[in-house]
Order: sequence, then C-alpha cells, then structure tokens
Amino acid sequence: PMAKKRVKKNPKKKSGRKSMKRTAAKSKAAARTSAKDLAWLTASTIKGIRADLVRMRDDILRTVRKQVVDEVDNGDSVDQAGQSIEKELMFELSDNERTTLDMIEAAIRKIDNGNYGLCEATQKPITRARLQAIPYARYSIAYQNQIEQKVTEAAEPGLDFSAIGELERAGDA
Repeated sequence: PMAKKRVKKNPKKKSGRKSMKRTAAKSKAAARTSAKDLAWLTASTIKGIRADLVRMRDDILRTVRKQVVDEVDNGDSVDQAGQSIEKELMFELSDNERTTLDMIEAAIRKIDNGNYGLCEATQKPITRARLQAIPYARYSIAYQNQIEQKVTEAAEPGLDFSAIGELERAGDA
C-alpha cells in the first residue's frame, strides 16, 4: 500500500487577512510619513507661497503684455529686420514663459485643492528645499531625474558629418 505524503503548508505564504492588514499598515505608515514630511507647510506658509506664485504669474503676464506693446512700433527695413530677430527670440522666451505660467497656475490649483507639495506622479512629498527653490515644482527630484534620463536616452544622435571630407578625397583620386 502507498503511504500518503503529508503536505506541509508553506510557512512563507501569508493568509489573505494578514496580508491585507500589512498592506493597510504600510499605507498608514506612508500617510504618516507624508504628513510628517509636509508638516512645515502650515496654513500661513501655504498662504505665503500662494501669494508668491500669484506674484510670479502676474510678473510673467506683465512681461508678455509689454513685449506685445513693444512689437507694434514699425520703422524702416533695418529696424524691421532687427525686430524680426527679436520676435524669434521673444517667441522662444514666450514659449518658456508659457510653460512656466502653466506650472505656476497648476501649483496655485494644487494649493486650492489641498494637495500642494505632493509629486504628481508618485504622490510622495516633494522635499522642502525643492519647493523653496521652485515653488511650482510638479515632481520630486527623484522622479524628475527619471524623466530627464528617459528624455536623454530617447534623444536622437546628432547628424554625422565625418564622411563629408572623405567623399571629396575619393573623387580626387
């Protein structure tokens, strides 16, 4: 007769209840860490940051309006050529200003919604030093580095002009 083998329960396997309790405990710990990391953001601090963001937004809008007024004046062809170059530079500046303006307005909305100081991607706190340096930062430094690394890796290599001189030399021979 065949003897039945005893099957031992896997001691490493966690029961569903224990696993759920541990996950809930981890979430609570993360929430406490989050709250502790953001404790410096008191109501008065947030009020000051919001006022700074509004001031930044207004400065950018004033700068853009001034650029538009300055562009209206027309002169001779030399002036117009100079203005054309300036317009190209201003377009680039205004594109950067537009991006910054969007980020500032998003930060103001986050303050109004009560989720200022959290990374938009990971929902983890953005460090105090980063927010003090860039009050409209959307991401933590760690996540921003990941984004920049992906962009750098995805960037196309530049054009290779090394063979140009060799083609001319081959034609001479």
